[in-house]
Amino acid sequence: MLDWLWRRWVGRPAVDWILALTITGVHAAAVQIAGGGDVLAWPDREQRVAAYTATATVAAVVGSFITAAVTLYAASTGQRMRTLRTHPVQGPQFRRNWMSILSATLVISGLCLMAIILDTTQRDPGGTHWLAEAAIALGVARATRLVWLFGKVIAGGDIDLADVTLTPPGPAPASPPVPARRPGV
Repeated sequence: MLDWLWRRWVGRPAVDWILALTITGVHAAAVQIAGGGDVLAWPDREQRVAAYTATATVAAVVGSFITAAVTLYAASTGQRMRTLRTHPVQGPQFRRNWMSILSATLVISGLCLMAIILDTTQRDPGGTHWLAEAAIALGVARATRLVWLFGKVIAGGDIDLADVTLTPPGPAPASPPVPARRPGV
């Protein structure tokens, strides 16, 4: 069952949005029903803004990891990586995943920056912190996706590298003879 869910999730990056909004919605409903448990509402404005800033910063740093991973993916020239990139199903699936992760880092940073701008009161009665919570939930889902993709790219590159046959070291090729200089000629 879990394997089936994992395979379905991997092929559908849009599920991350549904997952993030569902988690945030269920948490908001639980807070309304129970009257407590709203973790981002507990601190004062200064601490909330620090949390928003930290989340936006982490998303930006993850964005740099994504560019490194995409570079590794694009630079891999082995047979398995070529087959993966040109596969009619997995090739587009990998590209969708990369683009979804990269775009999510921009959305996460944007939501957190918007929360910084909109959170102007000490207690946040408007619920701006829910934007940041949705961004954090989306970030967790996309970070999981990034780890999975990065692992696949590294494994594929390693297997391709293992397939390369290395020529055993042998004697160095003989250098051409140096012409001897004869006196008087």
